[in-house]
Amino acid sequence: MFKRFLPALIAGAMILGVLAGFVINTRLPPDQAKAAAASLSIITDLFLRLIRMIIAPLVFSTLVAGIAHMEDSAAIGRVGVKTLSWFLMASLISLTLGLIMVHLLQPGTGLALPPPQASAGLATAGFSLKEFITHLVPVSIFDAMARNEILQIVVFSVFVGSAVAALDGKAPLILTACEQAAAVMLKITGYVMMLAPLVVFAALASTVATSGLSIVLVYAKFVGGFYLSLLLRWSIAPSPACSSPRLMASN
Repeated sequence: MFKRFLPALIAGAMILGVLAGFVINTRLPPDQAKAAAASLSIITDLFLRLIRMIIAPLVFSTLVAGIAHMEDSAAIGRVGVKTLSWFLMASLISLTLGLIMVHLLQPGTGLALPPPQASAGLATAGFSLKEFITHLVPVSIFDAMARNEILQIVVFSVFVGSAVAALDGKAPLILTACEQAAAVMLKITGYVMMLAPLVVFAALASTVATSGLSIVLVYAKFVGGFYLSLLLRWSIAPSPACSSPRLMASN
């Protein structure tokens, strides 16, 4: 029932958040409005931490369970090549489209944000292919999970899933544990998403309380441009699951 009404709850939370922020912005002095906004931002900070908390175990468990259930190493290779090819093509299209849209729409115009202060001790080591390739392989999976290094977690998960799939018995204890962990993490994700209406309310109320009602138009333009870009991106290169039933069945 909650999932069914979640979009309506989020829409209502957006309206209430704007109204609450407007009342705080107009009825309280600037210093008190800023303090109220800081208190509301605690909710958004906690929500972001909860999201980051579930990323690593969710990615690891779902990848290992999905790869381990594939038929053989050839199926893993085919899906891997198709996925990598689509990822590279989609990344190139997304970057190109993003550069075009950001010049056309100028998102963030009107925010009047202060320029960031340069740090004297900022590390400016140049990017190299060697660093990128070596960074893909984690020194420790626990360190990668602690820092939410998604690429490193994916690489380790592919190795574990491929090894489980190559075994005759498919390591039933490990496979069952990953399947149950994936189910648990998806359930936790559902619990976290139940906080979405409250988070939307707090985020909008905090922003409007400090920046005024005019910020809503700037955000509306930004969100509208974002969804327009997503629509264009999807129309140019839809995901493999939408464009290829065979690939969706393989996944």
